[in-house]
Amino acid sequence: MQLESLVKKFKAKDVKAFEKLYDLYNESVQGVVFNIVREKSIAEEVNQDVFIKAWNNAESYSEKKGHFFTWIINIARNAAIDKIRSKNFKNNTKNLDAEFFVDILENHDSLDTKTDFKT
Repeated sequence: MQLESLVKKFKAKDVKAFEKLYDLYNESVQGVVFNIVREKSIAEEVNQDVFIKAWNNAESYSEKKGHFFTWIINIARNAAIDKIRSKNFKNNTKNLDAEFFVDILENHDSLDTKTDFKT
C-alpha cells in the first residue's frame, strides 16, 4: 500500500492503517525520543504517547505542509521535550541521584575508614 493512501486511511481512523504506520515509524520515533530523554522506559512511554497524539489529531496533518514522517517526528520531539521539562521527570532524576548516594552509604561501614590514609 502506498504511503499516501495509508495516510488518508489513517486520517479516516482506519486501525489497520494506524498499525502499518506504527510499524513503519516506531523505531525512528523511539530513536528521536530516546536521544532526548536518555532513558529507555521513559522513551517507550513517550513513544506510545506520540502515536496516541497522532491518532487523536490525525485530521490536523496536511500533506501540503510536509511529509507524514516529518509531522510525526515533530510530535515526538515536542513530546520528549515536554517530558524532560515536566516536574515529574525532574523530580524522578533528583530522586535517582539521592538513591545512588544512599546506596553508597548503606553499603560501606564508614566512609572515614575507606578514605583515611594509614601512616
